[in-house]
Amino acid sequence: MSAVPVGPSVHVLAARLRAHHLPALTAEVFRHVVQVRPESLTDGSLNPGELRSVCAVSLDQMLGELADGGATAAPSLRETGRRRAQDGAPMEWLLHGYRLCARAIWQALVDEATRSGDEGVRRLLAEAVVVWDALDRVSTAVATAYREEQSRLQRTTRLRRETVLSGLLERPPLTASAVAEASDVLGIPVRGPRLVVTVAVAPPPEDGSPGDGSPGDGSPGQDPPDTGPTLEGVLRGAGFPSVWVCHGVRESALVALGGPDEEADVVTLLADRVPGPAVVSPLIDGFDDVAPAHRMTVLTLRTLPTGYRGTVRVTDRLPHALVAAAPDVAAVLVRHTLGGLSTLRPAEWEAYVETLEALVEADGSVSAAARRLGCHRNTVQKRLHRIEVLTGRPLTTLRGMVELTLALPAVRLDGDRSARPPG
Repeated sequence: MSAVPVGPSVHVLAARLRAHHLPALTAEVFRHVVQVRPESLTDGSLNPGELRSVCAVSLDQMLGELADGGATAAPSLRETGRRRAQDGAPMEWLLHGYRLCARAIWQALVDEATRSGDEGVRRLLAEAVVVWDALDRVSTAVATAYREEQSRLQRTTRLRRETVLSGLLERPPLTASAVAEASDVLGIPVRGPRLVVTVAVAPPPEDGSPGDGSPGDGSPGQDPPDTGPTLEGVLRGAGFPSVWVCHGVRESALVALGGPDEEADVVTLLADRVPGPAVVSPLIDGFDDVAPAHRMTVLTLRTLPTGYRGTVRVTDRLPHALVAAAPDVAAVLVRHTLGGLSTLRPAEWEAYVETLEALVEADGSVSAAARRLGCHRNTVQKRLHRIEVLTGRPLTTLRGMVELTLALPAVRLDGDRSARPPG
């Protein structure tokens, strides 16, 4: 078994470098960083003095890890990782800087060991693994703290964005400063074309799992339900910045457009990816219009049948949204218009309502309604005649068709099958 070299240990060499050569090493690493990544200075995030200070701190931390086994370096390393995350420095830049420091330190250790003669060089080579293990611990500690802080900042930023958006969905901003804050937090200009989107998502499970503010219950700041590839990511990839917030079984978003002619592109993107029904508001401009547009999308969402999948515009279902906005009036309208059908058996009621819906969709054409229903024209005629007898209302007048057009959406609210008015 060969004897251990008697030259100075790595710990001793590192302590010498830290005490006597730190300024020279800092200058060397600073020069390498500027050569390899000149954008470190040109992007405006750091001035030369700040970059030199970062290099000095990194070298001091790594030499401290080698000199005393990390007894004093750990808190400093964690603080460095947190600060670099707060500064927005890319992780790649951070780790590359530590690699440059490690290279400079190794060369300096070799030079220092050489001054001690062959024994010093042999001992350094024998303890080389100690050097690289220590430098790896430094990089790992900094990277871990960086990721933890980055995750915390992302959660904080997301919560703030969701809080601001939730406020806009409820009411217009009250002051100019609130408008400016909303623009800054959401990353959406104060003025410009935009849309409000509301999407229905799967309700939370009924097995005692998350609810009432627990993670996953859809509260602001919680992870939204999985809708496959995130809709925000899909829109961002297509050049449409958006902010989303989840409330229970609905997700709502504010989507910024580059121009009013891009509305159809957003509708098409969502139609291919939403897991259920989605409603897109009319085009709006500014934050004052967000709350009314949101109310319209929520109302329209209520009018879509259970199981519906796809994207509709509010303007596609204005009569439906109108009756959904006034449920008391809608109930009176149903009784007034269709109350005479309450004596029908459930199967007959459904068939007659479907016939009336087909007639409205066919703009009053009996033949077109029959084609939609897949039955003979005479069958439709007989049903319509009986409806006129039971309701006492002609279906050929303009007033009769208008009332019918409004009453039919009312009986379909919140369900597939229509609810009969009481007899």
